[in-house]
Amino acid sequence: MAFTNNNGVVQIADDVLVAIVQTATMEIDGVHSIISTLASEIMEKLGKKTNKGINIFNNNNKLTININLSIKQNYKILEVAQNVQNKVKSAMESMTGLEIDKININVVSIEIDKNKNKENKVN
Repeated sequence: MAFTNNNGVVQIADDVLVAIVQTATMEIDGVHSIISTLASEIMEKLGKKTNKGINIFNNNNKLTININLSIKQNYKILEVAQNVQNKVKSAMESMTGLEIDKININVVSIEIDKNKNKENKVN
């Protein structure tokens, strides 16, 4: 992805930006995983490279980031999403110096702990 500043053009590989988002997201308590969309999975099977549940768009040197998440059960969805937004914004701005316009969180699923359900069953 190319960005323009006073000194010229700076290029940061998409993989680097995605890695920053992945790392920051997975550090948040309550996040189970980042989920690929069906379209991403189809593209991967056709040999196309995808960002596995993370999309980053550059609009006049301001980034919009979309993240598809699976949240662990018994966590407050809104709280986890806000924590991810704050962490990703902080990480991206401190590591790249780029301005973040929006971070959209799409909660795709809730991961249910199957072991807890087995313990709670009455025989």
